[in-house]
Amino acid sequence: MKKLPVWRMVFALAVLTYSAAVAISVYGQTMAAGGGTHQAGDWLISYPGEFVRRGLFGELLLTFAPPGSATLSVLFAIDVACYVGVFVFFVAFLFRSQFSWSAIALACSPAALAFSGWDPVGGFRKEVLGFVVLVLLAVARWTSSTITRSLLLAGSLMVWILGVFSWESLVFLLPGVGYLLLVNSTLPARRTLAAVYSVIGISGFAASALRAGNTNTPGELCAAVTNHGLSDQLCTGAIAWMGRGVDDSLREVSANLAVYSGYLVMLALAVLPIVLSPWLRRYWPWALAAAISIVPLFVLGIDYGRWIYILTMELTICMMVAGEEMITSKLWNPLSVGMFVTLWAMPHAAPTPFYVAGWPFKGLLASLINSLQTGFLALK
Repeated sequence: MKKLPVWRMVFALAVLTYSAAVAISVYGQTMAAGGGTHQAGDWLISYPGEFVRRGLFGELLLTFAPPGSATLSVLFAIDVACYVGVFVFFVAFLFRSQFSWSAIALACSPAALAFSGWDPVGGFRKEVLGFVVLVLLAVARWTSSTITRSLLLAGSLMVWILGVFSWESLVFLLPGVGYLLLVNSTLPARRTLAAVYSVIGISGFAASALRAGNTNTPGELCAAVTNHGLSDQLCTGAIAWMGRGVDDSLREVSANLAVYSGYLVMLALAVLPIVLSPWLRRYWPWALAAAISIVPLFVLGIDYGRWIYILTMELTICMMVAGEEMITSKLWNPLSVGMFVTLWAMPHAAPTPFYVAGWPFKGLLASLINSLQTGFLALK
């Protein structure tokens, strides 16, 4: 067995572990303080006496979780479990790839798994269910055990059902699902499975479009939250937005376009490990399909950093099952990887008000500086 490069291994694992620690720590503090209006609020959308888009997860949570702050503890545990599962998959990929510089650039990209560490408010959203679906499919491709593979496929399908009826935009991950099921795959009944995933995804999206909610929906959803012993402050974010129409979303996006031009640079950086890889040259139709599928999010939602993150994670997980030769680029070396991994990161949404220019300094280096300053200030 080839000896692992110790310093590369230490660097990559340190980046992923530190970003994970920051993400989980900040999310834990937010939940202990009562939960974020968008971060926790979105998960609490339920069925207030009728079917409403995005409500399946919240309906199950409010039905089975104990009332009060214990509900947020259960939600925190579920979110962290999903994150840790994806984290373990990324680490397994690094070991399978012998911690090559190309593998480190892909796995430790600030636009991939580490995104939640460099902007914790943007992490632990419902897209994590989609990432779990993709990871379970990827691991099913890795395993040779028929029983394990069947369990992984069944688990992936169950999470997919939960996901698309909890956040309809997960349907935009269908290109990634299709790639993992169909390309160079030995998975059983893969074409049938691809059709099943597609039907479920499109059905969830259609049902959500037909029952999108109305101006009364936020009040009804908020009543379900407060009746469960939670604060009505959780109703002022994602739940309140359930009463908005497409026109409201379009106006919000339009107002922020000038400031959001900075995301063009972020997008170019995010896709760098993908663009430099042989994988893109061979499978560009799948990458193009994934990119086109995500476009509606950029039209209707202001969380541009999250949309880039979702696209990057989808393509990254697909690339991780393709083999070392498909991700390798000679342009990745200690200097280029070090700069790429540490010097930048994306805010999940509006970095400034729509009428103010400016861009925040985020990423590993920024987080280390902030931690250092906080430590010294604590000593005063």
